[in-house]
Amino acid sequence: MKTVAGLLLAVLVLTSGWACVAPDGKMRIITEDNPPYNFPDERGNITGQSTEIVRSLMSKMGSDAAIELMPWSRGYDTVQNQPNSMIYSTSRMPFREQMFKWVGPIGFADEWFYAKRGSNIKVSSLDDAKKVKSIAVYKDDSNQLYLIEKGFTNLDVSENDVQCIKKLNEGKVDLWLGPSQGFAFLAYEAGINPAEIEPVSYVRRADWYLAFNRQTADTTIGAWQTALDEMKKRDKPDAISVYDDIITSYALPRYTADSVAKEAVIQLAEKTAGDIAADTAGTLRKINAGQSPYRDKDRPDLYVYVFDKYVTEAANANNPSVVGRNLKGVPDMAGRLFRDNIVEGALKNGTGWEDYVFTMPGKIGLFYKSVCYKLVTGSDGKQYVVCVGRYKDKQE
Repeated sequence: MKTVAGLLLAVLVLTSGWACVAPDGKMRIITEDNPPYNFPDERGNITGQSTEIVRSLMSKMGSDAAIELMPWSRGYDTVQNQPNSMIYSTSRMPFREQMFKWVGPIGFADEWFYAKRGSNIKVSSLDDAKKVKSIAVYKDDSNQLYLIEKGFTNLDVSENDVQCIKKLNEGKVDLWLGPSQGFAFLAYEAGINPAEIEPVSYVRRADWYLAFNRQTADTTIGAWQTALDEMKKRDKPDAISVYDDIITSYALPRYTADSVAKEAVIQLAEKTAGDIAADTAGTLRKINAGQSPYRDKDRPDLYVYVFDKYVTEAANANNPSVVGRNLKGVPDMAGRLFRDNIVEGALKNGTGWEDYVFTMPGKIGLFYKSVCYKLVTGSDGKQYVVCVGRYKDKQE
């Protein structure tokens, strides 16, 4: 199988003559925080399944525009009113057809009705859902528009899905209509265990598109659509397209062919634990500064991060901006509470390994990762859990 980088290079070489420069300058490209399609990674870089497709299209079109992350309602209004702008991932619906110009599809989401576990709400049809007192929906989202189109009048509108889930958990609404992909992240962002919320009825599939301002030239729309169509083509019948490679890289985690040796990970974890035991404050400062050996200058995927016993990040050599954040209950992309498991395992057993799914610096998609953790009592008398991860090799 070809790598994403190799496929992208082939596409760029074949289409290097293509370029599209919007008449008023760079296209303004907007998205929202909606994993696994569009979301900021732990370093704040916008990534995700749809984002990587958009970035590939931008490369093909000769565009170096920055992607902006903003609340959906604001981005939705911006693109309707500002020429030379585009928003993704957007569901194309009859109600919206004349509001934008469209390129796609670039993916899809499965939308479900969710209820609070134990509510005993039964929904077998849309008519059943019309009988409940209230349904939480995301403002201007396609789910709100879909239910309005179907004649629903019992909608409770919020600024985002996180607010919707909070209302559901607090019993302020009976149902929430939301996506199954990325559900765990939305729940934990709301501070709610996903196990407290349950899907009760499948509603629909929403196909994702790029939505451009209506004043965008048809030639520009045609060029973007042609570029996307080219991404979906296969070189050979048994090959995988650039498009499918990106889609599956977020749907199915991958292994790496260049994994850090387990021995190196264990040694770094043990050294860091010893340093924290001798000089907690000084070691944490060095870790957050990304100093060697806590962040390997030749292997950016080999670095140290540290939790306290409450799952608050005490240090991170890769991304110090997360220091001070309590990450209890925050899952990986597969919904696994790996951070909770790490701290729990460390407090119980002292040391061990925990598997999870994560993004990889400089790579597209999700990858299997394993972390070695070790409990240590610092020179300040507090307990810390030292973590050093490695991306897993398929042969393991």
